[in-house]
Amino acid sequence: MRVDVPRVLLLWPGGLFEGGANFGIPQVLSIAAACRRAGAEVDVVDLDLERALGPVDLSAIGRRAGSTPALPPFESVVARGGPYDLVGVSCYSSFDYLKVLAIGERLRALLPKAWLVTGGYHPSARPNDFADTVFDFVVPSDGERPMARLVDALIRGRRPLLKELPAESVEDPNDGDPTPWELLERYRPVARRVASQAEIYLSRGCPYDCAFCMERAKRDVSWRSLEPERALEELHRLDRFIDLSRWTLFIADALFGMKKSWRRELLEGLARRPIRAKKIWLLIRLDLLEREDLALMKRANVGPGFGLESGDPEHLKRIRKAGRLHDFLDQMMRVASWCHDEHVPFGANVIVGHPGETESSMRTSAKYLSKLFLDDPRGTMGFLSVDPFRLYPGSPIDEERAEWERATGMVVHRPEWWHDGDQDFLSEWVDPSGELDFRTTHRLRHELFAPILHGIKERYAYQGPARDYFMRSVDEQIALLHPRRQLRTLGMHHLWRGLLGDVDPHAHRRALAHDTDLETIAREARRATLDTRLPDHRYRDALLAVPRERFVREEDLPLSADDRALTLDEHATISALHAYATSFAALELGPGDALVELGGGTGYGAAVAAHIVGSAGRVDSFEIDPVLASLAEEHLAAWPQANMHAADAHDVEAWRGARKVSVAFAVSSIPLAWIDALAPGGLLVAPVVGPQHQTLTLVHKSKSGAVSTNALSPVRYVRDRSAVADQELSGIPPD
Repeated sequence: MRVDVPRVLLLWPGGLFEGGANFGIPQVLSIAAACRRAGAEVDVVDLDLERALGPVDLSAIGRRAGSTPALPPFESVVARGGPYDLVGVSCYSSFDYLKVLAIGERLRALLPKAWLVTGGYHPSARPNDFADTVFDFVVPSDGERPMARLVDALIRGRRPLLKELPAESVEDPNDGDPTPWELLERYRPVARRVASQAEIYLSRGCPYDCAFCMERAKRDVSWRSLEPERALEELHRLDRFIDLSRWTLFIADALFGMKKSWRRELLEGLARRPIRAKKIWLLIRLDLLEREDLALMKRANVGPGFGLESGDPEHLKRIRKAGRLHDFLDQMMRVASWCHDEHVPFGANVIVGHPGETESSMRTSAKYLSKLFLDDPRGTMGFLSVDPFRLYPGSPIDEERAEWERATGMVVHRPEWWHDGDQDFLSEWVDPSGELDFRTTHRLRHELFAPILHGIKERYAYQGPARDYFMRSVDEQIALLHPRRQLRTLGMHHLWRGLLGDVDPHAHRRALAHDTDLETIAREARRATLDTRLPDHRYRDALLAVPRERFVREEDLPLSADDRALTLDEHATISALHAYATSFAALELGPGDALVELGGGTGYGAAVAAHIVGSAGRVDSFEIDPVLASLAEEHLAAWPQANMHAADAHDVEAWRGARKVSVAFAVSSIPLAWIDALAPGGLLVAPVVGPQHQTLTLVHKSKSGAVSTNALSPVRYVRDRSAVADQELSGIPPD
């Protein structure tokens, strides 16, 4: 097709991992500037920031630049022939892969005639991953020139024949136009609702060869920068556009200021003409810095971040850190001291579980980091991020994986992890060496580094601008080592081993039941939940003691410590922690009691009750589903006072004479047969369905046989699934 003025949509699919997004997407805006120069009209959509404007719906994203929300939605414009001729979707990293494929499918349905193109680190490393997808073109390396050529092809009416376009790097960023921040105008009023910091690029490329890094996937790794005056003007243009006075600014260059003369000129310019940002944050190599750089950073309101990677000099060689490595670690100590003298905050990152890692290297690294952050009597100006190793396609380790496996004994359990869900776990599922497996690495990561992170929080000495920003970073790192996060990792480990058939199913279940690390971590995660939700409850100890993770579906292991109901099958759930506490408290359950539980599921409620009643008590649980009842019988082996019966709760002869009955499913009314079966003086608690909601209802049957009810609280349980429930039953209706 031939188009006089091509219309281009560039879409950012959302940020990486968790937490706040960044405002700016400068890599997309740079491509937008190149497309404009080639003769196109361009719109930019940031799906992170779209969230602040309402539910994200691709069918509603069809507004032209400068438009208002009153203009027609995407579907309406498509019906008129489509607003866009070329649509670019950024696949910045491998974590975006599945998301980008899904977005591409939707865009193809909405814009059947548009050329769809993707680019970024992942398409640069694995262009063939897009071979049989809806994308018409894949852009490796920098995107500016290939996208401009596509615009020109639309104008000329000459569709390129190759799907993978030739790599064309931007040799000199100064040749490009200024960043068109105005394309983000629609997000400016709402940006602070979503974004945690603003972002800009001043250079591109990094010539170093760190083994884990994806930078080489972009083909051209030479360091190329804007001239210092141009870079300074770009900073001020962003400040004028968004007013950075309430923001921190991240200079997102892979390597800031490789050339000393460049960084000194830029920092001196910032000191003379400061922007309004609360603090400027950037990444730079340790071995580039001299004390004068730190003095300039103080004047320019800059905080540096460093890729330290490890505190073990031998392991640094494996990671391919350049230079004299013992001096590298000594330099970090010097820089930390200079930062104290100049009152400059800094950050350092280490990678735990990098291929070749051993327990010895982990302990050496932790000892060094403890000295770096905790030994100075003045406190520390730095914070530490502790990242698990992730295998990135296009990195030297990926390209040379067979050699790394031979040399270190590393095992990558899911090499092409980006094709699956659970990418956060699968990307990290690596045995670092023949001496150190994934599980041991995970345990040591928490054991060795959590005390250092807590120590940093206690000793953090920086008191200047944006202190809250750095303290949030400290807290975020501590949260990443929370027992709930550990539980997720171990749960995913069990789940994926089962999915991949690494072990016999019976052996797998036995391993799960006897996983003491999992049990310990799950208990600590439950403790954190109970401290928040039920800190003083009389049954807190029982809920803490019973390993709920054994009673849930394997895919729900990571959620087993949460105070929430979890699905067992399409009809049954394990109730939330507080639900058992509420029901048992209503029955005044105590040591030596006998309890009947109706709707036992996999036995968790019976196990908690068994812990409460003790060895002198008894629990009889009834579950209508024989599969669940069989699982429960297996799970309850550790509680001999608990008995599971595969039976219908409405078969009251099986439990007639019970004095305390807990019902774990909702009924339309409490059946009279249940009241009749309840012993004189007995109590029964059940969820009853009312016009608006379910109500947990306590029934008391006096010794004379008189019945009274008491509505306790709104609840939500699964409904009664007995065939008897479908019949006309007389009973006590809800209040």
